[in-house]
Amino acid sequence: MEQFFVDYLNPLSLILLLTGGIYFIAGWIQEKYPPKSINSIYGYRTKASMRNPEVWKFAQEVSSKKMKRDGLYLIVLGLLLSFFDLKGQVYLWIGIALSVWAPLWMLISVEKQIKKHFPNKEN
Repeated sequence: MEQFFVDYLNPLSLILLLTGGIYFIAGWIQEKYPPKSINSIYGYRTKASMRNPEVWKFAQEVSSKKMKRDGLYLIVLGLLLSFFDLKGQVYLWIGIALSVWAPLWMLISVEKQIKKHFPNKEN
């Protein structure tokens, strides 16, 4: 099995496959076992998402779906890039950048969805 990773996966593919897998699993767990109430330990936690229970529930649903989808995108991209012979550290840095970009993109898009669906909601 170890030889498979050496022969077929470049560092960029490996980073994207692992990050995408973790991201997908985290989204699946959050969707399957959503936090029951607002808390500071588990779930999608931002100031906007913690305003009230209605916003909290919406944010958990949206963020778990986005995590699963973005995880699948990273996995597919990692698989596609495994067919290319990539050399050098630049590909390692691209993998790291994409791994950092995925949660930031999710954060931005979920916050936009919250603002769109709850424009004037306060506590």
